[in-house]
Amino acid sequence: MGLILKAKGQNQPLENNRLEPVLMFHNPTATRIALWFKAKFLDSLYFVDDLIADPSVGDGLSASKRRFSKQQVWEAPPIGFLKLNVDGAMVSNGSKGGIGGIVRNNLGVCLVTFSLPIGPGPPIMAELEAIFHGLSVFSSNHGFKKFRLILETDCSVAFEWISNSTPCPTAFEPLVRRCRDIIASFSVVFRHVPREINMAADSLAKEGIG
Repeated sequence: MGLILKAKGQNQPLENNRLEPVLMFHNPTATRIALWFKAKFLDSLYFVDDLIADPSVGDGLSASKRRFSKQQVWEAPPIGFLKLNVDGAMVSNGSKGGIGGIVRNNLGVCLVTFSLPIGPGPPIMAELEAIFHGLSVFSSNHGFKKFRLILETDCSVAFEWISNSTPCPTAFEPLVRRCRDIIASFSVVFRHVPREINMAADSLAKEGIG
């Protein structure tokens, strides 16, 4: 391996034959990765030299590209499934709130909606109430018995509590447990989704506040 040098300033005459080191060491693997990166991200401001010297500088750009490369849109469930999107909302002082939800089939046809007011409390309570009410609507509807359910929420805290991935405060345990029981009994697929995907349920929740 050897130090690679190039003239300082592209397409400019050398000044007193001065050379500027642009790569610390030549690494064939790093070079291939850098060339691939530049071909994939044409608008990147990084030079190939930078990427060879430190490939990690491209991590932020590639992650950002992945995050925004695909538009976030609601997708219909597969055949044999229904999809329930739920959301909760509270006014800023917590004095009242609303919950909303919508059930759609594999064609994207709306089968059931709900939009209801709830009492005072923290925002997370509205989110949990929305999840529980939506699960209750599904589990009590005899026409839905032949379908499995996909439940989507944009509340990461409620999702983590119900999924048992983070501890739940004692005050919310009874409601969280009831949600878990229905999810387990009906083999519900429970997902956390971005807010943009959940806008229909969000509108219903806000309507429920009244």
